[in-house]
Amino acid sequence: MQKPLFDPMQHPYWIPPQTAEWHANVALESGVYKYPWKSVFDEPRAETIFADKISAFLNEDTRVLDVGCGHGEFTMTFADKTQEVIGIDVVPAYISTANGNASQSTRFLVVDADGKMPFLDDTFDVIYTKKGPWLFHRGLDEGHRILKPGGIVLGLYHCGTDGGLRRLFPGLYTPLPDNYLADIQSRYDRQLSESNLKRIDLQIFEEVEFLSSPEDVLIKKCFGQKESLKKIVWDECLREVEDIFARHSTPKGLRVVNYHALMIGQADEMKGGSV
Repeated sequence: MQKPLFDPMQHPYWIPPQTAEWHANVALESGVYKYPWKSVFDEPRAETIFADKISAFLNEDTRVLDVGCGHGEFTMTFADKTQEVIGIDVVPAYISTANGNASQSTRFLVVDADGKMPFLDDTFDVIYTKKGPWLFHRGLDEGHRILKPGGIVLGLYHCGTDGGLRRLFPGLYTPLPDNYLADIQSRYDRQLSESNLKRIDLQIFEEVEFLSSPEDVLIKKCFGQKESLKKIVWDECLREVEDIFARHSTPKGLRVVNYHALMIGQADEMKGGSV
């Protein structure tokens, strides 16, 4: 059995992903929320699938809200497809970057999605989030308040990576439970059923990615971590990771599989204000 690699998650410097401290560190490094490792994908990519789903609900009169827009790159996909797209995020550095690339039909605002939304009732035809906050949990009214009757809600969430990655690099990556995908399906089934939205679609699907180099295996693991921890991980792991990568990579790179959940719901046609 292969000896486990160094586990950076057990080090006191480790910052839990998606926390405020983690986002602040990502923003400090680059001002953007974008994966820094190099890789190639088999098509269609998850973002392409999601963009096509969103686009199917858009026309020249549609008003759209991107919740957790990051630095706005994905938001800009829809700039010329609809009347207005507004992106919100709680991290000021992301919004600063986004506003540097805004167009006439896009706006970007610093907004905490857990609080009061700075929008009138029934403002948006489409609300979506790509790995960001979901405004339609049980007991939350703000999403329903600002969504028009019959409006569409979409969410895309990254649900983990494997495809052999975790078996090849034990310690550095933790194995997923045997029933992992079934549990993910149940979780998003419940989330959609509790959202007071008419269910249109729920998919758990795979995206195939090829990491380009051994360093990218480590960069993926340490995304959002401080340089002090990255140096420790490189010192502890790089040589073994290089050996493993050389034995198992393909001409495209090291094949991994990303799991994603896609949710689509619709507001009641007869709703009025909050639900």
